[in-house]
Amino acid sequence: MLVIAHRGDRAVAPENTLPAIIAAARAGADLVEFDVQQTSDGHLIHDTTFARTTNVAQVFPGRADDPVGSFTLAEVRRLDAGSWLSPAYAGTRVPTLGALLATMRPTHTDLLLELKNPELYPGYETQVARALTRTGFVASHRVHVHSFGPPALEAFHDSAPSVPVGLVTESAIGDDSPGTWLSTLNATTVTDGGVERASDLHLQVFAWPLAPTQATSSEVERLVDDRVSGIITDNPGQTRSQLDAAGADA
Repeated sequence: MLVIAHRGDRAVAPENTLPAIIAAARAGADLVEFDVQQTSDGHLIHDTTFARTTNVAQVFPGRADDPVGSFTLAEVRRLDAGSWLSPAYAGTRVPTLGALLATMRPTHTDLLLELKNPELYPGYETQVARALTRTGFVASHRVHVHSFGPPALEAFHDSAPSVPVGLVTESAIGDDSPGTWLSTLNATTVTDGGVERASDLHLQVFAWPLAPTQATSSEVERLVDDRVSGIITDNPGQTRSQLDAAGADA
């Protein structure tokens, strides 16, 4: 049973930042989930806009809700991505994918990468695949990739066929489910029958509880009983403890 830290350990550090990634590894997460999008000058970073997790409204008045793809990397590096959570994280920057990979390389934690809004960045799947290959994450089998967009998964698979890919969906698992595993956003759509069908299709299921930061022990126990392969959570330390209490194999 894998523990997948959603955007790092969001319970203790600003999401999608390097401190959150380090905290997730220390909390015993098996994988860290990280979103990937592209700046206007072609650099790989995260999130759809910066309004929720940075001081973009102060640094760039009138651009708070502008998409990531409208900012250059130099502009992104001016943003504070940590003060909103705590003064202890003041000055924390929005990491590039390269910085993320460099931080994760010496840890024992693997990566679950989401191709976010791929329709906005034609061809960036190849760029992502090259970055993962260049840093050894493909050869060492330390990365999974998922997305809401099947075409993006197909394009990525063409560039890195050995990397497991999966569709993020809230639908029931059917015979036409693409990928080598499947991630579901809503744990209520997971059933033991659905997981069994997935197994018959040689798919794994990663489940995302309805309230990841407050996943109840009973919900975790149900997912264990349904035999999902992993739980995506905002609080990896808590989820690891709940799995241990439920007797799930790590």
